[in-house]
Amino acid sequence: MQQLDLFANLGEPEPPKSETSITLPKPTAGQWASAPPKPQQPATTTEPTRRRGEFALHPADGPGFGEAVASAWYRTHGGTRMEIPMGIVATLALWPQKGYPRTLADFFRTLDTRQLLQCVREVAAYWWMRRPDLIDTASLLFKWAEEDELPANELDAIRATFHAALDANVLDHTGHADPEWNSEIDLMSWTITNLRHSTARQGLGEYHTPPEICDLMAAQTIGRNRDEIHDNYSLLDPCAGTGGMLRSAAQHLRSMSLDPANYTWFAQEIDPIAAAGCAVNVIVWGLGLKALVACGDTLREGDLWPRAIKHRRVMVERRDEIADRMAIAYALGRTQQLLGLASEAA
Repeated sequence: MQQLDLFANLGEPEPPKSETSITLPKPTAGQWASAPPKPQQPATTTEPTRRRGEFALHPADGPGFGEAVASAWYRTHGGTRMEIPMGIVATLALWPQKGYPRTLADFFRTLDTRQLLQCVREVAAYWWMRRPDLIDTASLLFKWAEEDELPANELDAIRATFHAALDANVLDHTGHADPEWNSEIDLMSWTITNLRHSTARQGLGEYHTPPEICDLMAAQTIGRNRDEIHDNYSLLDPCAGTGGMLRSAAQHLRSMSLDPANYTWFAQEIDPIAAAGCAVNVIVWGLGLKALVACGDTLREGDLWPRAIKHRRVMVERRDEIADRMAIAYALGRTQQLLGLASEAA
């Protein structure tokens, strides 16, 4: 149908080959160790001004952002459903309007809770039509907005968390037209880190690598010789979490003047909420149409690539079927409208 020209033809990426695949390493340090301190700049050094216009010069860092979101959610007695504050961050990160963070933040602040819930539904629908496989994997971050009745405590916490994320400059991290700027921080990871209790993290065996360590490991694994990294290369992470190693690898490729969208990216993660965050990040970080995320147990199930390809195929077919129905419904409605006008003219 003509309408489908609006959406990318996802196709099916070729399976990764051992000779052209890079498996990103996992560290031995615990996930929840604090990030190494940043080196102090000399007093005479002037920090470069990289953000201009409406973008803040000093947006909140990852730990500060995660703490602000979690504090707002729990302070207003939001409850135990961490997929709700995670979904709020995902909604703001995925909002398609780019380049006007202050204007967009002011817009969100004027909305009541009912309108904010509609924003969650709309951004999920927008990206489902473009990346149905990824949004289906991330669906638990958005489904709560479709519930008929949410408890009063959750409704209050939803609005407070939206405002806290905006006050922590979420749009300064994700509102750029250039995905390189949107890839500086893994906001989904820092949100999970602060929402989930340390005991629960230990029980799940989650290991969030400090971003500085991810950057170092990605640089060592990929290297600096751009002639050896071709467009048909695959980058794989069998225990991806929210995709921190993928983010570092993509930024390293960009530092070599290579476009991450030209490569195949495949992330496997056992925790559904972390896999959902990874699926959101793949879009925010601009990893391209050949990026897939699978939720499953790598140790028990091994390579989940065939399942991810089948899932993409099923979701694209479902998307196309719904788009066809929408186009037919629109055509029928338009025909009835024209017939009505013709009858009035007669």
